[in-house]
Parts: sequence; structure tokens; C-alpha cells
Amino acid sequence: MKRIWNNWEDLNFCRKDLTINSMIFIRLLLLLMPLSVFTQSNTNFILGMGSCLDQDNDQQEIWASLEKEHLTEFFFLGDNIYGDKKDGSLEEMKSAYKKQTNRLPNWLNQIETNAIWDDHDYGVNDGGGDYKGKKEAQKLFLDFWGIKSPDRRAKGEGVYFSKNIIIDNKTIKLIGLDTRYFRSSLEGDKRNRTPTKDINKTVLGADQWSWLENQLAEDLDILILASSIQIIATNHGFEKWGNFPHERERLLRLINKLNKPVVMLSGDRHKAGLYKIGNLYEITSSSLNRPLPKWLSTYWDATKKETDEFLVGEMFYEPNYGILEIQDKNNIKLELKNKKGETLNKLIISY
Repeated sequence: MKRIWNNWEDLNFCRKDLTINSMIFIRLLLLLMPLSVFTQSNTNFILGMGSCLDQDNDQQEIWASLEKEHLTEFFFLGDNIYGDKKDGSLEEMKSAYKKQTNRLPNWLNQIETNAIWDDHDYGVNDGGGDYKGKKEAQKLFLDFWGIKSPDRRAKGEGVYFSKNIIIDNKTIKLIGLDTRYFRSSLEGDKRNRTPTKDINKTVLGADQWSWLENQLAEDLDILILASSIQIIATNHGFEKWGNFPHERERLLRLINKLNKPVVMLSGDRHKAGLYKIGNLYEITSSSLNRPLPKWLSTYWDATKKETDEFLVGEMFYEPNYGILEIQDKNNIKLELKNKKGETLNKLIISY
């Protein structure tokens, strides 16, 4: 809260030269002035997000649009660089991080940034827990994002994290999951992954599950849960929580028990969409600057168009970013925008 004057004594410099009537007039005038003059009326929390950011592609226009959003924080949802190799070597990863350092806009240094990884900044395409280079890859990730002790990620395995944000006496719990470091092997072909029937397979691993359950046992008013791969979506053959149905069910059951507003964030798909299942919502924002070739997106729409029962509206292939805004009237706005800042789709969650 910011005032024009801290208190009435700040007017002492002029009291000697003012008549009693003048002072009364000034006081009445100040009382009638809009409250916004005395306070910062915009207490909204605005979280920008995106994924699939190729260090070799142009990204200037989309960052210019994001700067105009006056963000509180930004969330990098994975594939924040493209440095993976088929053999799992990390030399190209190091080069990609170095190049991306010079591509990100300076204004990001003025706000809080959050990051999780996906396969292309993990080290191997569609990679999981059996990737031998994951410890070295985590060190590169931590160095790039400036994550140091006592942060859990600096001393433990995996890049999952949690933090609380307090706004207007409300606790917003922001959680980033690691869907790579501990994940069991996938089944099916690359573009036709099939749901496993093996209930011993996992997305998060035992330690991360235990950690997540403890986090959600804490007091919170709003939960923002980030996963590099989609949680709600079911109607496609690519990576998703639905490839591990028992894990997806466990996660949805866990967050449903909260009986609090929940928004899930995801990336990965090189397309964007909004999803709703019951009272749970998900915003998938992808890609920031690496869209699918036009011929491919046209072919998929003609032959395998996604019509997921939980999808709200259409999916969008063009470069995009997401906005989550917690407004001051018990509303949460989810919005997808193209690189020019034009709205593609949006919805309002009232709680």
C-alpha cells in the first residue's frame, strides 16, 4: 500500500500559512479522492508461461508481447532449450544453454522466474528415469537457472519444487513436478504411446510422490501445479499422464481432495489448449517459438484432429504463451495468446 502522504503531520509545512477553513477544505477534498490514489489498487497476480523455446529460432516478437503483460512471474514449462542428442551426450546441451543466455530478454531479470524441464532440456527425446546422463543434465539445469543451496533441487535428485506466494492474505502454492528423472519406460511407438497396465510403473517415483502428498497437506487457498506433460488430455498418442492411467488417477484424486481452486500448467505439445475435468482446469501452452510445420498441422487436423472430451474449444498450433491471472474478485483468468499478444482462447474460474 502506498500513500501520497504518510499521515496528516506531513502537511505541517503548510499549516502555518493556511486558515482553519482552508485546512477543512483540504481534508474534505482528500477524503473524497478515489481510494486508488492512496493504494496500489492492482493486487492481481499475473503468471506468464510457455514451453518449447528453441535457442536457434527468433523469439523477439513473443517476448515483446509478454513484456506488455506486466507479469508478476514467468514459468518455463520445459523444452526451454533444445540440446538433446540421440546418444544422450550433453555437449550440445551446454552450447544451447550458452546461446539461450544471450537470447532471453533483460526484463525477465526484474521478475521471478520458475522452471521445470522436459525431454529436450533433460538430455534425450522422450527420456525417463533410465537416462544415464540425468545427474549431469541436472547440474547444467541448476547452473543455468541459478538454483543453489539450500534449495532442495541443489542437493537432491530431480528438479521438482514448491513455493508459497502470499497475496491479500491468500496462500497460492506453486508446485513444479519432475516428469522425467524418475519416470518408468513408455509403451508403444513414439507417436502412438499406449496406456500401461503395469501399476508398478511410475511418473514421479516414490520419493516425489511422498513429497507431493506432504506439500498438499499444508494450508493453501489456490494450487498451481505445473507438469511438463499434459495431465487431463487423453485423446492423443504422445506423452501424457494418461500413458500411466493409475498415476493420472492418483494425481487427480489427490488434488480433488483439496476442495480448493486448482489450475494445472503444461507444455510439450507444440500446440495450445484449455482443458476442464470436473472442477479442475489445465492450460497447455506450447510452443513459444518452435511451431509444427504448417503441412504437418494441416495433415493432423484433416486425419487425426484432437477432439478430447475435456478440451474447451479448439487447439492452436501457432506460437503462443499462456497467462494465469488471479484477480481481486475471487476469479482466476486463464488465457492463451499468440505471439502478437492477441487472444486465442480464455476462460474465467470463479471460486
